[in-house]
Amino acid sequence: MDTQPLAIIMFVFSGAILLYAGLLALTRDVTMLPKQSAVKNVGDKKAYALRVAKVLAIVAVSPALTGVTALLSGIAAAIVFVVSLVGCIWLGVKVTA
Repeated sequence: MDTQPLAIIMFVFSGAILLYAGLLALTRDVTMLPKQSAVKNVGDKKAYALRVAKVLAIVAVSPALTGVTALLSGIAAAIVFVVSLVGCIWLGVKVTA
């Protein structure tokens, strides 16, 4: 089975998340966040936007790792995606806490 299309999709997805995280970190504009009701109770909105951008950048590593693994094997890519997604979310929460 050819897994090159999966790798390309994962690289594009990772790049899109990184682009969004970068724009959010540069502008620190909370209106770019999809759920505005969560931002109402935050004291420093610019710091909150930066924390969300950091978490998104860490989470974007997961599809990138999956893309690299998908170049080698499809089954391994699925395993790497699940494990790295959980690990990246855990790391993102620990880094910004």
